[in-house]
Amino acid sequence: MHRRTTARVVGALFLTATAAGVLSAVLLGPLDSWRTAPSVADNAHRISAGALMVLVMTLAIAMIPPTLFPVLKEHGEAPAIGYVVARIVEVVLLLPAAIGPLMLVAISGTASDAGPAASLDTVRALTQTYDLWGNPSSMLFFCLGAVLLNVLLYRSRLVPRWIAGWALLAVVPYLADACLVLLGLLDPSSALQSILFAPLALNELVLAGWLLAKGFTAPSLSAQRTA
Repeated sequence: MHRRTTARVVGALFLTATAAGVLSAVLLGPLDSWRTAPSVADNAHRISAGALMVLVMTLAIAMIPPTLFPVLKEHGEAPAIGYVVARIVEVVLLLPAAIGPLMLVAISGTASDAGPAASLDTVRALTQTYDLWGNPSSMLFFCLGAVLLNVLLYRSRLVPRWIAGWALLAVVPYLADACLVLLGLLDPSSALQSILFAPLALNELVLAGWLLAKGFTAPSLSAQRTA
């Protein structure tokens, strides 16, 4: 794939992943708000749409590493492979975020009996457990991937260094959020999460816009020597 085309595809995938992630958060909200089978059934279309957005986000994320790898490996094959592995693990850990809501919808339609109602409670408990452990664990691997990617981008000057440097700073509050949730010091639905997420989320939008508009930068020979 031509480098210009690669940059545009990666930019579009970043935008798709970010947009789908925001939509999934808006549509699903805190899953503990769907406490009864009727409330789940009444909002089945909304919950299903939110789960679909999670799947779209996951698919977009999964496509970014193999698309970027041929470009990144020219500037460091080991960190490029590490980036691919980190994002694959992230994708695996993200999948239950879509499966849980879909299971709630499926069970709610037959939850008039005690058995299905108990199953609904079990699935809800599993989704809450995922919110406490699975999602922040996926965030840890996202942060690892972000560090590896932006170290490569900074060293190679494939994009302006201020974009990569911004990402390396913005990953700190994002990582802090994941650790606070894992340690039980921050609720997964806390408004503080939006504040901690914002710098890196905005950075990804800027990176995506740059790749779509400008593509990868070809640094001069003098810049390469001083990198």
